[in-house]
This record gives sequence, C-alpha cells and structure tokens, in this order.
Amino acid sequence: MKRIIKFLGDTLLVTVLSILMYNTAFADSISDLNKSLETSTLQLPSNLLSSATFSKTGLYLNQSFGRFGPDLPSNSGHTVFEECGDSFDGNDYEGQQPATAKLMSVQIGTHTWVYFTLKNARPNTLFTVWLRVKGTDLEGNSFGGSPLTNGGATPLAAGTALDELENLSPWNSPGSSELVNGFTTNSMGYGNLTINLDFPLRGGRYPFNKISNDALENIRLLQNPSAKAIPIAIVNPNDANIDAPFGVRIVSHCQDGMGHGLSPANRETWFDWPQ
Repeated sequence: MKRIIKFLGDTLLVTVLSILMYNTAFADSISDLNKSLETSTLQLPSNLLSSATFSKTGLYLNQSFGRFGPDLPSNSGHTVFEECGDSFDGNDYEGQQPATAKLMSVQIGTHTWVYFTLKNARPNTLFTVWLRVKGTDLEGNSFGGSPLTNGGATPLAAGTALDELENLSPWNSPGSSELVNGFTTNSMGYGNLTINLDFPLRGGRYPFNKISNDALENIRLLQNPSAKAIPIAIVNPNDANIDAPFGVRIVSHCQDGMGHGLSPANRETWFDWPQ
C-alpha cells in the first residue's frame, strides 16, 4: 500500500509540475489542475479519495500569500527595507513590479505535495519557508510550539528531513545556502520550491517523532534539555478558535545568505499564508 501511495503521489506531483512548466507565471486557477487530472490516465482508488479532504481543507489548493509590510520587523527584529534594500520593499518602482508569492498543494491522505513560486523579489537571495505550530486560544492561553526548539514555527519540510536540518542548526553549523525548505531567487527575482511532505498540511500534525535518537540527544545536549520527539498539531489561523500570525511564512536571509536548519535565525519576513 505504501508503494501505491508513493506512486500516486509522484504521479500527482508530475501532473502539477507539468502544468507549471507550461505556465511559468503559475496556474491562474485550480481548474487548470482539475482539467489536467481529468485528461490524465491517473486513477485514484476509492479508499484514497475517501481519505482526502475536499471540504474545509480541500484536496487542491491554489492561493496567493499576503505581503508582510517591508518596514515591519521579523521576530529577529530585522526588516526587508533595512536589510534587503529599499528597492525591494514590495512597492512599484521603475522597472520593478511588486513582489508576489503563490502556493499550490495537492493533499491526499497523509501526504501533501506543495509548490511555491516567488516573483519580483530580491534577486540572488536565499528564502526559506516555515510552518506555524504554535497558537493562542480564545482565552489567551498559548499552546503548541516545536517540541525540539520551543519555537513557534518549524521548517516546512518532511519529518524525515529533521536530522539533516538539525545538523545545519546554529549549535552544529555556521549554516548553509542549501536547505530542504529553501531556494535562491534568480537574477530576475524569481524562485520556486517543491516539497514532498509526509503529513497533511491542513488539518494534520507535524511528525517531530521522526527525528533520530542521536539528533534528539544532540539537541538536548547543546540547545534544549527538555526537547521531545512528539507530533504537534499544525496551527490553522483560519480556525475561529485559534489566534496565530500565520500558517506558512516565507522569509529571506539578506544578512548572511545562509539558512540555519531548525532555527530561522536572523531573517526578514516577506510573505504570510493565509492572507
């Protein structure tokens, strides 16, 4: 069964990417994906279809990110305006259109295939993508958070990538420009990223339990003595009972051009989803 799910997932991913290859400006509507699936030879078993979420969370998703104010500080206290240059503040100026970002995802059962595109952003710049796992209830009580770092967000990556990300974290490494949750824009400020997630992006839990014992012990020794390897629910800001600043966030690393594994470190916030 696992082989079947992997095959179906890879087939869906190829279908999505095929659409995007023919439309580098990104698919304008989800009907493009629907039509492609309808005309393909892909046949989904009824048990997989019944496990997919079609209503509130949706099997397919194609949405734009909201632009974070370029003069507003990230949680590390840095702004796009100050660190990335005022020419990339997200507003129209000569020769440049406002920066935009989009997300397309296909979610089936316990897997999600996600594709991000970024346009008109700062050229030749490293961006990383983060998933919110900490929120506040209606009474103001905080809940969730990464059980590894106690942070409010974690890299948007498969749980099987946690060891790799831990190895690139500040307590182990000076950082890297190559990360599973990162991409570098080209000379025109365009970039894209495809991520194969081993959990439902919407309505799921992040599988922190997939980190190895060695990596977990290293975190406990060097960073967080109380680190635990347990799944944590993904925060949905659209839930009326939850308060959270974002679900998925895209940040740049204009200061050092490096990502730092499980830590967002110094960064500048560009986009939040949902808007």
